[in-house]
Amino acid sequence: MNVYDAIRSKRAIREFTDQPISDEVVTTILNAGRLAQSSKNLQERVFVAIRDRATLTALSQCGPWMGHLAGAALGIAILTPDPSIKFQLLFD
Repeated sequence: MNVYDAIRSKRAIREFTDQPISDEVVTTILNAGRLAQSSKNLQERVFVAIRDRATLTALSQCGPWMGHLAGAALGIAILTPDPSIKFQLLFD
């Protein structure tokens, strides 16, 4: 499959089964994100896999489009540095 077809045919899933996700699948997902390019290929991000039901429920209440996380078996938080802090560090 080429990139255009992958983008065109992607699906956004908002309903989940209660089937757990294996550690192997979680590792594959995290590695795919880790290997994706970033601006200037700096890789300034951290991926946090979240399986804890209470944490997923709490995160589902953080915004109007996050409700689906409450029913997910896995959530992945992508943490990046605050760009304003980087600007200050570069020019102080």
